[in-house]
Amino acid sequence: MSSINQLKPHRGSLIGSRSAWRDALAVFMAGVLLLTTALPADARVNIKPGYNSFSVDQDIEMGREAIKEIEKEVELVNNAELNDYIIRLGQKLVGFAPGHKFPYTFKLVNSKELNAFALPGGPIYIHTAIIAAAANEAQLAGVMAHEISHVAIRHSTNQASKAMLAQAPLAILGGVLSGSGVGGQLAAMGIGFGLQSTFLKFSRGAEKQADEQGAQILYDAGYDPKAMAEFFAVLEQQGGRGGPEFFASHPNPGNRKNDVAKLAPSLGAAKQFLSDSPEFAAIKARVGGLPAPAVRPPTAPAANTSGARPSAPSKKLRALNTESFNLQYPDNWQVYGEGTSTITLLPPEGVVQAGPNSQPALAYGALISIFEATPEAGRRLTLEAATGQLVRDLQKSNADLKIVGKPRTFRGNDNQEMMSVNATGRSPLQGENESNLIVTSFRPEGLWYVVFISPESDYKAWEPSFQQILSSLRFPR
Repeated sequence: MSSINQLKPHRGSLIGSRSAWRDALAVFMAGVLLLTTALPADARVNIKPGYNSFSVDQDIEMGREAIKEIEKEVELVNNAELNDYIIRLGQKLVGFAPGHKFPYTFKLVNSKELNAFALPGGPIYIHTAIIAAAANEAQLAGVMAHEISHVAIRHSTNQASKAMLAQAPLAILGGVLSGSGVGGQLAAMGIGFGLQSTFLKFSRGAEKQADEQGAQILYDAGYDPKAMAEFFAVLEQQGGRGGPEFFASHPNPGNRKNDVAKLAPSLGAAKQFLSDSPEFAAIKARVGGLPAPAVRPPTAPAANTSGARPSAPSKKLRALNTESFNLQYPDNWQVYGEGTSTITLLPPEGVVQAGPNSQPALAYGALISIFEATPEAGRRLTLEAATGQLVRDLQKSNADLKIVGKPRTFRGNDNQEMMSVNATGRSPLQGENESNLIVTSFRPEGLWYVVFISPESDYKAWEPSFQQILSSLRFPR
């Protein structure tokens, strides 16, 4: 009350009144100035973690459990200089990470595959191929800031929570996650800790959030936020039509470069950014001198460069059972990417490389994935609208893809609403066009879809096998 009374003019003293008002105005303007300088902080990235059945302590516990499985499957770098560098850079960045102060750790994997991944609770792994491909330290820091953001926003356990809620909602509501032994409870529900785990599969929405939060971390650490988006564009170019391994678990959320550029003004005032360090060049050279990684089973199909056509699909079928769908496929086909966000079914020689300078591409087989459609303001998202968004997204990387006829709605097994769309495009086989059958359905994770692919000249012969796969499709939840 007294402060308000002080602003009242004194009777009989106009000078005193004006002086009091000047003092009050000065205080007010100082407050305005303070608020103005604080505005960028108010406008900064502030992403709240999504639905999560797990506690922060359980994130950490699961990360420690996952390390035991992950490190059986990867080849860690045993070089003190490289490990010290990646740890110091990581700790510099986590100083600006939001949320809980997780016990972040950083390790290098000796691998020629362009990849990086984060486990719940803080463990982060960077493949040496990322360092080899990065043009400067800012780009490497961008990948690491992106992975740190997945941990900070708790994307891994958010993904696992959604998977568990869809599989066993009553168990979760009944408190199955309380107490210890989380790893055993997850394993009982078919959620493992290895490289194919649910923990390592992110949605486009999660990727966009990690981009935005990662950009803020980069800015605060003194690096240009655009370096992250620029490096991901390099990864996409190097990965060809299917993208490198990184994008199997980190689907591209859209035009990263434009999105980060639009976000940049809200991150804070313009400043002189770090781009590189003298140490980075030495580290990159040392990575180039590492021994070749140990030979491991292939994670991607070998490209057919001979032009030979694959054998006809077998009539004998083999089962593919995943967390989100079950189906049967010809037993002379192979499955790649199981446990990741994109699964490919294809015959031997189904991936074609037309020439030494061309990228390998799928000519025969099926590609299965999840797409995150966006509802229009004030409208319910229909299956037709979501499928239309998917087609337009596919056309961005396949400019020759054209729709043939009208979409058809039908009921799949268990009365599940589905939609099919026929399309044509240019086959990776020289001089050939291809035929595509795109089938979609809404699932808890997003818009589930499968694209069946064959050269136009072989489509009639292969279509019965495509339909057989489709008729065997079941969604377990």
